[in-house]
Amino acid sequence: MRIYLLMATAVCTLNLGGTQARAQALALPAGPGKVTTEKVCGACHGAELMIGRQESRETWGAIVDDMMQRGAQGTQDEFYEVVEYLSTNFSKTSPVTKINVNELTAKDLEKVLRLPEVQAIAIVKYRDEKGSFKSVDELAKVPGVDAAKIASSKNRLAF
Repeated sequence: MRIYLLMATAVCTLNLGGTQARAQALALPAGPGKVTTEKVCGACHGAELMIGRQESRETWGAIVDDMMQRGAQGTQDEFYEVVEYLSTNFSKTSPVTKINVNELTAKDLEKVLRLPEVQAIAIVKYRDEKGSFKSVDELAKVPGVDAAKIASSKNRLAF
């Protein structure tokens, strides 16, 4: 049940609601349905929970159905377009959307990499003091950060 609730929360995580730099760091992939997805889902959520998520078309459909029940606003055609966009860009068969750890806030790192707050803050502090990260190995050496957690996310990271 907890996983389903997390996924339900993530479906419409497209309203960036932050600074311009943050919006650039968390840009959604271009393609048919992006604008509709931002419009329909963006009223309630931010993209940081969506980036890197990979779900089946059926799961995205169930999540969108749940959001409709919770009050998401849109037409049936718009909801269909959202499911198509999500399943095209965020499924096990789609390429993984890379996230640039040198541009994200601590809060975004926490959500996108599913790190404890203290570790996300440590990454940003280290980056501010030492400069941008150039590799996964460099990121994994941040004091207090779980290197195994970073390694498990390496295919999603850009520098």
